[in-house]
Amino acid sequence: MNILIAIEDLRTGGAQVFGLRLAQALHQRGHRVHLYSHYAPYVNYPLVRQIAPDVPVLSFEAGVPGLDWLTLKVQGVFRRLGRVFEWREKLVAQHLRRTLERLHVQVVNSHMIKSDYVATAAGTAAHPTVPTVITMHGCYEEFLHKTTEREVTLKSRQALREAAGVVYLTAKNLEIFSVPGVRPLADVPHAQIYNGFDGQFSPADQLPNRAQLGIGAADVVFGMVARGIPQKGWQYALDSFEELSKEFPQAHLILVGSSDYLDGLRAATTNPRVHFVGFAPNPIDWVRLFNVGLLPSYFASESLPNCVAEYLFCGAPVVATRIGEIPQMLEVPGQGLAGALVEQNGQGLTDPAALTAALRAYLTSPALLAAHKALAAQCFDKFRMARCVAAYEALFAEVQPASAAGRA
Repeated sequence: MNILIAIEDLRTGGAQVFGLRLAQALHQRGHRVHLYSHYAPYVNYPLVRQIAPDVPVLSFEAGVPGLDWLTLKVQGVFRRLGRVFEWREKLVAQHLRRTLERLHVQVVNSHMIKSDYVATAAGTAAHPTVPTVITMHGCYEEFLHKTTEREVTLKSRQALREAAGVVYLTAKNLEIFSVPGVRPLADVPHAQIYNGFDGQFSPADQLPNRAQLGIGAADVVFGMVARGIPQKGWQYALDSFEELSKEFPQAHLILVGSSDYLDGLRAATTNPRVHFVGFAPNPIDWVRLFNVGLLPSYFASESLPNCVAEYLFCGAPVVATRIGEIPQMLEVPGQGLAGALVEQNGQGLTDPAALTAALRAYLTSPALLAAHKALAAQCFDKFRMARCVAAYEALFAEVQPASAAGRA
């Protein structure tokens, strides 16, 4: 099948990373796959080469030097004035439509809400029409509660009306379908599909190790991988570790991520057993050193965080908040959770001491850590990429027009 995966940008983020992983997996299954970014300057090519080295990347091109720069500047001015500037979106939709026609694309898979309404418009206008399957990563419920960008929710209604299929990660992604005027979910082919992950460690001579950080083989390492924004709960992880570190000298904390916010946290941290290691193109190289993975997130769009699957892949139990699909991600039917859950209220943790207590439990009970480590290995099975790709292939086939189904 000829597939185009459209994403608003290809910078570091959960939706982007999964889109890249899916593109590469579909390519390996024998499909012809292209990636499409709405912003040429926002393509992290080292990330693309790391995750989807065999998939070509296309980006919007205005056709006139400097035109896209100008439209972005005007778009920013209009946004600050609280007004909508749709010209760039229309240009991207036209460019994407021409791309679909030129490549003879049979299905578009769109990730991120602002990509969705452009992709569905382009697919609907193309000749022949190209069906679009939307993958919901949490953007819809986030914008549903944003009073500053109501036009996004209005446009999302059009995207869902024109979509040929919908993939959702967690039940909370479906909140948009309860809004009056939105197409009923029952009217569109849909499936809950967990993001797949087939991890590959870097070559042995490129792998980090505990010794380079002064961490002993018997020490207990807590670790965290996430986008470098406050809502992911970095400060809570630091606070809990700081409270425990004097009592447990064998404990270490590794933080994997990059942003101005994290640079500020690094500058304010004096504990020598807190290790900020920066951006990692292949996070599992660091995660393999973790005994326990952390995600004390209160991020509104949290759905099916990639880092949880990465922790489980490496056999690390997880301490995370009860948000999105995380409780189901950690559940082993009949045996319990591969970790521990703490509560959040959208503004932060409701009881930060609960996070500290969960970390303390692993430091004081090697038996608990061993038991949860065994459950983590079982938990990962639901995230295998083969399961994910097969489910996407089935939905892509289902949405094909009758006249095109035989060409798939």
